[in-house]
Amino acid sequence: MLNAVDKFMKYISYLTAVILALLVVLVVFDATSRYLFSHGSTALQELEWHFFDVVILLSIAFALRHNAHVRVDIFYEKFSPKTQALIILSRLSFLYSLFQF
Repeated sequence: MLNAVDKFMKYISYLTAVILALLVVLVVFDATSRYLFSHGSTALQELEWHFFDVVILLSIAFALRHNAHVRVDIFYEKFSPKTQALIILSRLSFLYSLFQF
């Protein structure tokens, strides 16, 4: 089961990388057309926000799976493993509680 989840996450990370590359191209095109040709598109800006949201949401799962998320390691690494586990549990509980409504 865990192997299947890892495979799925691998494909999701590839999809996220492709969407991120498309987002970069879209932002460069939008900024170039806006500043050089004085022609901006609200639809392109909305698409940028949607791509950005997808990248963030899919990257959160990848970062949590590979323990690559941002935290204050200055304090965290000095805690005991039990305290670290408690911090992780409380953080995940808070994160999940945000999506209950």
